[in-house]
Amino acid sequence: MEYTYNIIGHTVQYNWTYKSLCKGKPLDFVFIIDSSRSVRPSDYEKVKIFVTNLLAFLDVRPEATRVGLLQYGSVVQNEFSLNTYSSKADVERAVKAMDHLATGTMTGLAIQYTMETAFTEPEGARPADMHIPRIAMIVTDGRPQDTVEEVAAQARQAGIQIFAIGVGRVDMNTLRAIGSEPHSEHVYLVANFSQIETLTSIFQSNLCGGVFSLFISQYTHILRFSSFIRSFVLSFFLFCGYD
Repeated sequence: MEYTYNIIGHTVQYNWTYKSLCKGKPLDFVFIIDSSRSVRPSDYEKVKIFVTNLLAFLDVRPEATRVGLLQYGSVVQNEFSLNTYSSKADVERAVKAMDHLATGTMTGLAIQYTMETAFTEPEGARPADMHIPRIAMIVTDGRPQDTVEEVAAQARQAGIQIFAIGVGRVDMNTLRAIGSEPHSEHVYLVANFSQIETLTSIFQSNLCGGVFSLFISQYTHILRFSSFIRSFVLSFFLFCGYD
């Protein structure tokens, strides 16, 4: 089966053969969603679709991958914790039912909540000695109204792997201050919320690296974006246990 995607003007063709739902090693996975007023209602819905599409290929069960989600504006609103839902269907329903906050952009506060609350055992994170990867994926479209450098560094030092996805005119220095290193594998920027769907496709292909035969068959533009695609696929490929 062949699909063609466009990433900020760079078209890539993929050929893959579907075999079965992928099941990798367990993850504790928390989404951090920018729900500020700069995100238009239609774009907010696209972010919700992005999240539910990523869930499609995760093995969501208490003994496998646990998923939590918080959104933030001027305050942090925890939508559900890592131990709130035990099935993918319940998580998807919760995502679809979320309401747009449409307030400020307190990104640092959201990262602090993720570190101090979301990834704690009472909220469903598994003990550190189990060595379950703790993954945070933040999606934002604007400049934070608070500082992020120090709290993001603390979160990374606490063992949280942070993927920072910027949409639109996001300051790359801010994204780099948030995301884990190497930045080439953890920091991504797309032109608009419609383009975020392309990351979904790359992410899904990567999650199922062990059960998909994935080949990048043709680049119509072989520029910096080839490394963008490769980095995104490989980083999640490793996290999901297909090494």
